[in-house]
Amino acid sequence: MTTIRRMEENDAEDVRRVEAAAFGAWLNEARGRESELAPRTRTNVLVLREMDPQGCFVAEDEGDVVGFIFSRTWGSVGWFGTFGVMREHQGLGIGQRLMAASLTYLLRDPDRTIGLETMPDSPKNLGLYLKHRFRIRKLTLKLSRTLASSAAGELVLPRWSDVDDETRARWLADLREATDRVHPGLDYSKEILSTARYNLGETLVLVEGGRAVGMAVVRLVAIREQEHTPRAAAHPVVLHPDHAEEGTLRALLEAGEALARARGKREIGLPVNARHTWALDQALQFGYRVEGASVRMVLARTDEGLATDRHVHLSRWAA
Repeated sequence: MTTIRRMEENDAEDVRRVEAAAFGAWLNEARGRESELAPRTRTNVLVLREMDPQGCFVAEDEGDVVGFIFSRTWGSVGWFGTFGVMREHQGLGIGQRLMAASLTYLLRDPDRTIGLETMPDSPKNLGLYLKHRFRIRKLTLKLSRTLASSAAGELVLPRWSDVDDETRARWLADLREATDRVHPGLDYSKEILSTARYNLGETLVLVEGGRAVGMAVVRLVAIREQEHTPRAAAHPVVLHPDHAEEGTLRALLEAGEALARARGKREIGLPVNARHTWALDQALQFGYRVEGASVRMVLARTDEGLATDRHVHLSRWAA
């Protein structure tokens, strides 16, 4: 009998094993070739669990972990992913039970928007989520840009790691106000704090009139073992709607690019949901290119439906 229980810190090695096996099998099937997928780093798994330890679960069969799911909450927004089940245990309802555990956790806040992102070329996943009352929204486009050689006069924005605790507390309050204007109750504090705690990268902060009005969390480390990635990732990137202009968005993105370049990266990735039409247009004009896409889905009746806007809110609902 397979049981579902909360993920503990000492489950990290089993989760790494299951994730690599489950996603490796899916990738091999999609690519039509056999290759071994390196496991996620232990740090990556611990960070994902630490974000919402009460919402992360494993499936255990006769003492062996055979499935897992991570939940993530950003205040009034929540989603699940990554999750997976060993191939030999698929088709037994384990994935659905893991989803149910995550949704029970996420629905503790009745006002929370609950979603996920999945591959558009995976009809199995799309069908599963549609069956469980998730509704398709717009695509999240995976953008990237090759970093040019260092140039003189590159813009440098204030960094989280360079300021004192009082300034950090003030910035967090300012940024919560900014994200609340983008989506009521949205809060990225955990992303900023975990990036600093685990030395995953840096948070750049745009300050105007003494207030923090925007931020870019730039991740600089690989998520998998033996992966010396030449790419950084800017995610999330947010601007207060009253300050969302071409110049401020360019400042955030260019400062992130400069940081990535200084750390030896050759590319930078940027996720943009197609809902944010102005921000998407700006990123494309700045030289970013589309290299892939995910389908964003939202649990029925937890959002306002399809819409477009001019907000700068560049992020992914995937780990």
